[in-house]
Amino acid sequence: MIKQQSTRNEILELLKKNQASSVSGITAYLNISEMAVRKHLIKLEGDKLITTKTVRQPMGRPVIYYSLTRTGENQFPKSYDVLVVDFLSDIEQTMGKEAIFQLFEKRKERLYKKYSRRIFSEDNITEKVQALIEIQREGGYMSELEEEDDTSLSFSQYNCPIAEIANKYDKPCEGELNLFKSVLKTEQVERVECLAKGGKACKYVVRK
Repeated sequence: MIKQQSTRNEILELLKKNQASSVSGITAYLNISEMAVRKHLIKLEGDKLITTKTVRQPMGRPVIYYSLTRTGENQFPKSYDVLVVDFLSDIEQTMGKEAIFQLFEKRKERLYKKYSRRIFSEDNITEKVQALIEIQREGGYMSELEEEDDTSLSFSQYNCPIAEIANKYDKPCEGELNLFKSVLKTEQVERVECLAKGGKACKYVVRK
């Protein structure tokens, strides 16, 4: 999250407000040298916070415009999780808990179709888990393989994008465990630690 007003953060804020800006536009706004601006932009692009687009001009050279990536957008506070929890509470009050359960079940079915396109039944269990970890990492779960031996392997997820929802409802955690069993094609999957229950991570053990 953006807390202190550094030059880096000022550039991010400018791009957030203007959607896109050129080096000259950023330089004029910050009132610093163009070289200093370019150094910050190189670092921000290296951190995958900004991206570039070249726009041809009627006359003269094309101009490079900088804009925020999704990762850059995520540097700014959002309260989507709180909003979703409020919506779910409203649904529960008006339609009952069964409606909530159906929503989570639909989500699990949707994720199963998505994951099944990248986790192949003919692969061995280690390859399946490695593919699952990669998918989860792309989804922001900070998933990592912890250890592996002849009988089992374990992996941990150090972030939960739906933590607020999981803190109120058990179904997302239950659905995730069942999803993993389905895509890995084994019942030998156990969650031994859970972020929503006060753990340091969501840790899973898969028996071979």
